[in-house]
Amino acid sequence: MSHPSGGRLAELTRAAVVRVAALTGRVDSATIDSAALASVLYRAGGCVPDARLDPRWAAHVVTSAERTARSGLAGHTRTAGQHWHSWTATDADPATLVHKIYVSPDVRDVATTIGVILTQAPLLGVPAWKVGADLAGLHRPDKIVLYLVSAQRADRAAAALALALGGLRAQGVPFTGQVGATGIVSRGRDVAGTSWRADVCRVVAESLLVTRATLGPQARAVDVADEALAALAARGLDVHTWHPAATVPSRRTRAEVTCS
Repeated sequence: MSHPSGGRLAELTRAAVVRVAALTGRVDSATIDSAALASVLYRAGGCVPDARLDPRWAAHVVTSAERTARSGLAGHTRTAGQHWHSWTATDADPATLVHKIYVSPDVRDVATTIGVILTQAPLLGVPAWKVGADLAGLHRPDKIVLYLVSAQRADRAAAALALALGGLRAQGVPFTGQVGATGIVSRGRDVAGTSWRADVCRVVAESLLVTRATLGPQARAVDVADEALAALAARGLDVHTWHPAATVPSRRTRAEVTCS
């Protein structure tokens, strides 16, 4: 398989897949839990909070951004939970907001980014969004998520945000479709009430296990990763740009590999 063509986020994604492929060669593939591997893939791209950071910093950056954008937030209801600060338009139906925009700045540019989001999201007609509520939440890759009702609206808003945030440093969310040049903005969606990215991590983990069992424990991690991704590409998954689709490929079984 050729190298990723989907920009920086595709490169981050492939690196995560190769790392997990290496893990499959160090354990018994017959007993390893695919859910555990999927969790490793899903958390890829995160970073550990600096121990010198004041835990109150996370709340401070949100409060400061709110003060600047307050007049534009009048049509949104704010909810403060343990893990997320959320804003939802009073007339929005959350069940219809399945098209996602991820905004993933480097931690050093989090404060500036949140200010842009709280100012621009209402102007772009974004009905709902959420921001990590604590230090851990602001260090995860998917620290800011916006929700829209259609792919077309999400694509337009994502393009505008990528332009507005293009000068900032990006952290980036693996297994999402990059928008713009830097990877600070990307696209995802929910399918049947589940994160498409989480479903993708699940099928990638399963494909890695099946491929490892087929190629054997001595196979190179890069070969296992490429074979597993090629199998998913044959089933319709975009493993080059990782832009979300309406469905995720069904589970790949060892029997199917044996018979192919």
